[in-house]
Amino acid sequence: MDWKTASSYYEARLTDALNVQRHAINLANLPQAEVPARLKDVLLQEAEPTRRQLERLRKREFRIAVVGLEKAGKSTFINAWLECDLLPAKGGRCTFTTTQIYSVENESEQRLEVQARTDEEFLNLLKELEKVGAKEDLKTIRDNEITLQQVRREGNLTFPFTRLEDIREPLKKYVADEKYAHAVLEARLYTNKLAQAEGIVFYDVPGLDSGLAKHVDEAQEMLSDCDAVILVQRFTSLREKELEIIKFTELGDKNVTVADKLFVFLSRIDSIGSAEALKTHIEEASQDWLRRANLPSERIVYGSAGAYLILNGLAGEQTKLEIGDASNIQAQLKRLTGIADGKIITKDGTGIPEIKDKIFNYINTERVSILKKRCEASIDKIISNSEEIYITVSKKYPENPEEAKLFEENNRRVLFTEWWNQKWEIIRADLQKYYEHSVVNKPLESSSANTFTQIEKFRERYLQIVEAEMKKLREETFKKKDTIFLANSNPEFDRMKANFAWRDSLYGDISKLLSSIAHQLALELKDEALKLVDYMTSLLWESNQVKFRLIESSEEYFLAKLENSLSVLFLRFARPVAEALIRGPVNSDTRNKIIKSLGVDIEIVDNYYSGEEAAFKILKKYVKYGSDLLFNPELRQQVLGVAGVATAIDVSKDLKHSQEAVVFEVENDINAFEEYLRYAIFGASGFESYCIQELKGLVDSFRDKEGTWTGVALNEWLQGNSILFAEIPDNLKSEESNLEVSERLRQLSIALKRSRS
Repeated sequence: MDWKTASSYYEARLTDALNVQRHAINLANLPQAEVPARLKDVLLQEAEPTRRQLERLRKREFRIAVVGLEKAGKSTFINAWLECDLLPAKGGRCTFTTTQIYSVENESEQRLEVQARTDEEFLNLLKELEKVGAKEDLKTIRDNEITLQQVRREGNLTFPFTRLEDIREPLKKYVADEKYAHAVLEARLYTNKLAQAEGIVFYDVPGLDSGLAKHVDEAQEMLSDCDAVILVQRFTSLREKELEIIKFTELGDKNVTVADKLFVFLSRIDSIGSAEALKTHIEEASQDWLRRANLPSERIVYGSAGAYLILNGLAGEQTKLEIGDASNIQAQLKRLTGIADGKIITKDGTGIPEIKDKIFNYINTERVSILKKRCEASIDKIISNSEEIYITVSKKYPENPEEAKLFEENNRRVLFTEWWNQKWEIIRADLQKYYEHSVVNKPLESSSANTFTQIEKFRERYLQIVEAEMKKLREETFKKKDTIFLANSNPEFDRMKANFAWRDSLYGDISKLLSSIAHQLALELKDEALKLVDYMTSLLWESNQVKFRLIESSEEYFLAKLENSLSVLFLRFARPVAEALIRGPVNSDTRNKIIKSLGVDIEIVDNYYSGEEAAFKILKKYVKYGSDLLFNPELRQQVLGVAGVATAIDVSKDLKHSQEAVVFEVENDINAFEEYLRYAIFGASGFESYCIQELKGLVDSFRDKEGTWTGVALNEWLQGNSILFAEIPDNLKSEESNLEVSERLRQLSIALKRSRS
């Protein structure tokens, strides 16, 4: 396979390999794919050199780096190669700017391109020079500030030419003249004198030991992006900066060795004193290179580029001053090498013909095999690691979108169910804790002493309702008093008739009062029940299904059911007490008949009375004696066996006015009725048990509906409930995430199949 064919072939294969690498990295970047980091790291490391090689192949460039320390003779070497004393080679630093030399086929394509620095690039150069303390360079820039500014302002320039000699001056000006070169980023020389092969590019970079980080960076970048390296070496053993050349070459191209692409030119041998010294020089250099880079001796050529220019009549005045007289050079080379005068130039006296032969042979024969070695290694690493990624991920995810969707859906449902089973246990525990703490009287250790449970709050609200309703009852009753009394005063006030009439009106109002209390208690219990439902709703992420599933009807129906139940319980005890106290006056036949008709329910009221007044502890006794049982000391002693009166009220005087006597009797019966409402009816009616029954019934209903809540939880999850999503694991949050794995897996599969074909 020739170079042109190999370039096209590997351009296509590297393109496919990088396409595979891109898809493999896209897949590996998904956390849920769980790709081992080592596989991803290999692909990332291999991508950059592969891209650089592909870019060279696309441009059909074969890049040869000419490197070395300052004054090693790089520019002179290139001049000898071009057979034109073109690049500056005077004493001191003579190359400030990277020079790229491109091989072109036609003479008409020859040109010099100069790329000026932008203002930003120039400022960066100044900062770097200040950082390394390059005082001489900074002084030169200050002295030539106007000229350097003009170069930047002129921008990029192009100089067409026919003969290399025609662009010698502009090249020296922009590459080596410090008045101009500091404003130039790089120079590109296109010539048909470099090589007959297409796409050959020489890079002449300033020495690594120049002291400028820019030159080191340029050398590292260039060595990472080249196909062959020519090191121009002056000394026997490698210097520290020359060792960096080996390191940069190895780092930039790990798929081929330094020995695969390195050539060494031992320069300026004409300055060595004797043949023995030259022999020692060559042997020591060969051993050093063999030890450090396993470089064979065939890759090492010794000679003198300057001598080649002198002996071929190509040297300029500066080179003649540097190298010396032609006859002296020829005699010196003959003495050192033992080669006859006529063959000094053509054989290996100057080394230039020999190194060119070796490079051209490498270009014509070896570079295809090196290209193959480099590219196959990259392709193999990319493909093998990508295939391993594919195999690893495909064990967990299908690549077919429909299968992936079904697989993902099934897997996510299983995972969610597993999570829900654990969550349900937590919900049940939280509900029980809330119920014991807030509903029944089992406060937690952390609760404060004045914390009220829902039952206690319900009792408190009952007392508040009774107080409010009794206040309204009294106001309404005493509003009607005058009218009733007047209606029963013809011709004189009829005490008994007025008493019955007033009590009859009062009893009707008490019936309304009992209904109102039952209704308000129902509202209170409904509110407490809904608070419990709200808490259970919070346990299921505020789902609107909880109330619907627990109450199973509207709030109005739920309230009516509670009110009916409470009315039944309330009236069972409150109505008989009202009958006994309100229907008839004390000692009336009506009242006496009611006393005889009172059944066991009244005894239950007595059992639940929690007040402190002895007169109320047995309802039948109070109904029989009325307020006298509160204020008559003798009667209290006789009936109750207690001394003293209930209240410090002066009742020793006779109530002369019959109206006052009626008011006093009725008012105390109302007070007695309120006393029983406050301290007996709540307990006797079983309100506390009923409340607990209703609230516990909600809790039990909630706990029994595990299957219902499983469906609710699943629906809330599928509908994207934000509260639920805040607590579920990340792998259950995104419905699309793992489908993306399968899609990228499919893309990688397609890319792998294309690369294999």
